[in-house]
Amino acid sequence: MSMRKSMLAFLALGGCTWDMVPPEHELRHFTKEELEAGPSDIGMHAAILNDVRRWRELLKHLDEGLSSGPTFKFDGGRSLCSADEMEISRFDLRNDLPDQPYRVEESAYFCPKESVYYYHYTGGPRKLDVWLGPYKIDRPGRKLDDYKH
Repeated sequence: MSMRKSMLAFLALGGCTWDMVPPEHELRHFTKEELEAGPSDIGMHAAILNDVRRWRELLKHLDEGLSSGPTFKFDGGRSLCSADEMEISRFDLRNDLPDQPYRVEESAYFCPKESVYYYHYTGGPRKLDVWLGPYKIDRPGRKLDDYKH
């Protein structure tokens, strides 16, 4: 019997009942608060890196960058976003070894309340020092109550 026929036979006999699947927070052994919490630093780093590399392809738009970056406020050794005065998170996207001839450093500065980041690129064969942004990164929180069981 082919795979398709066996799957159809399984479904016809009532082998798949969606009402028997437990809610996600019970299935995964996480608390409701853990599932509804915002993304971690690792999650934001991955989201920004994915946005820089795949969706916006910022390495192809370096000529559009500015030589001066955004204005950040400083308070006791911490850098703050100018608009909302929350602490900025810095994510290193690429750091080449110091002895490489065309060393490249890429970083992103993320303002959590506004949910925007600024991209900073230095080095390369043209010895650039450019800033791009701000770019909005949408990471909506999921609510367990929104899921239909």
